[in-house]
Amino acid sequence: MSDLAAQLEAVVFDMDGVLVDTEPVHLQMARALVAPAELPLEEYEQFIGTHGFGEWLEANYGISREEIRRRSSELFFEHMSTQALDPMPGAVALIEAIKSRGLATAVVTMTQPDWTEATLVASGLRPLFEVVITSADVEHGKPAPDLYFHAARELGAEPGECLAVEDSVHGIASAYSAGMHVVQLRQATYVPEPQAEAHAVLDSLEGFDLRWLDGSAPGA
Repeated sequence: MSDLAAQLEAVVFDMDGVLVDTEPVHLQMARALVAPAELPLEEYEQFIGTHGFGEWLEANYGISREEIRRRSSELFFEHMSTQALDPMPGAVALIEAIKSRGLATAVVTMTQPDWTEATLVASGLRPLFEVVITSADVEHGKPAPDLYFHAARELGAEPGECLAVEDSVHGIASAYSAGMHVVQLRQATYVPEPQAEAHAVLDSLEGFDLRWLDGSAPGA
């Protein structure tokens, strides 16, 4: 991966597990949906950052897709209306540092549009992003590179001019295959082992090296 000097145009963030630690919420909702049956964590984890969970629930628990969509939305919006949702520690300060350098920001998430909007609004992060890309914007979600290609086009940048912050195996693979510089964040509740496709691995956004914004490529 080439050096970023004089060409970084944007920093692109995954949402769940990067900007906000929402996976415990989603797991709690999924378990409520299948109760009194049980949903093991190891089964849930395979779908973090990608698609297919609804189809899997239908096949394994006999719940219709219509019922999954209806009950999931009820549980999600009930949670968002009653519980505080804090940004990941270090997120706001990092985004402000990015914007102070004149760089663009975007969110790239597999979460559906209405859930994405509610999450960003509830956490206070929505005004900080010019571009929000969701699973509804492309035919193929993560780990395919389509979401990140689409984000680059919306930002008016080449993928190689973008730095992506991701947490999941599927998200890292998506950003890497799109040709972006990739930082893996391992700050959320559920995180994979460090991935070979990540150019740098962080335990916290507070450890993000601001020199990466000024031309030093992660891992260089």
